[in-house]
Amino acid sequence: MLKYLSTLRLMPPSSITNILQGSWSIQVLKSAVELGIFEALTAGPTSAPAIAKKLNLQEKGVSLLADSLVALKLLDRSDLNGHARSSEPVYELNMASQTYLIAESPLFMGMYLKQHDELDKMWRNLRETIRTGKPVMAVNEDAKAEEIFPHLAEAIVPLNYCIAADVVKYLKERNKSDKKALNVLDLAAGSAVWSIPFAQDNRDNHVAALDFPAVLAVTRRITERFDVAAQYTEVPGNWRQIKLTPDLYDVIILGHILHSEGLEMTKQLLAYCFAALKPGGTLEIAEYMPNDERTAPPYALMFGLNMYLATTDGCIFSFEELTSLCLAAGFSHVYKHQGVEYDSPVVFATK
Repeated sequence: MLKYLSTLRLMPPSSITNILQGSWSIQVLKSAVELGIFEALTAGPTSAPAIAKKLNLQEKGVSLLADSLVALKLLDRSDLNGHARSSEPVYELNMASQTYLIAESPLFMGMYLKQHDELDKMWRNLRETIRTGKPVMAVNEDAKAEEIFPHLAEAIVPLNYCIAADVVKYLKERNKSDKKALNVLDLAAGSAVWSIPFAQDNRDNHVAALDFPAVLAVTRRITERFDVAAQYTEVPGNWRQIKLTPDLYDVIILGHILHSEGLEMTKQLLAYCFAALKPGGTLEIAEYMPNDERTAPPYALMFGLNMYLATTDGCIFSFEELTSLCLAAGFSHVYKHQGVEYDSPVVFATK
């Protein structure tokens, strides 16, 4: 053993401990939400003793939790922002917690945190799935999809809204001369998070939302929340059984759908979208994409495992692979846009 160690260039195992600490971070976040720590700060900066008194919690635990939230960049401390240091640290909400961790925010992530618990249960079966090749569930099959997606669709609104809004801004800047109203198809619309910014951008834009009837009930609720429901029509069913009018749409959105379809159905879906787009129309594809070498980013690669656990045929695609698939479906030009905070680029293909 010692001889083995002598052959190594020793270094602390930080690449491993950083991963293990992730489970602690999750518990810090979930506990803070469930205990009401963020809600207690909506009235303004507050000390740990005041938070503890307000929520009937133990002062020491609140102080330790709040300091951890500062380290995780989920809270700020006023004495660290150029203010005079007080005897008691004073904590306050920052942009991240104000936007995503307060219940009154339309982008509150409370539902997603609960959904994360369900995903965690699925991931505990990873070893068995790798041994057997049998997924824990098959969300790409209609019955399971109608059971799972209504809950998941609403939960992931906060994850994608700001990216979807940035995409609309990007396309407007790219197509400066194009000011006409758009006819948009949101295929497997879910919460409609990827199309809502199109509706908000121009009240004359119209969106057709295609999804299972149970999921469209969620689509309706979220579009009402964002005050754009009047711009939507519903197309209920599975895209595989629905005939679309050729050359009808200016934009078709595939918002995180290809990864559950698998390679062969993705080929069919891209051809299906190509036929329904107007000449010059744009296909928008949002996916978690690894680099071409499949060495990064970690989340995209682990999302591939997520689909291995959750579907019979699901997979992830690199930009190079998506480009080849789009060109094979008839698209003439494929390009991508990646904002600073994106986990993966959003890909566009032109008919």
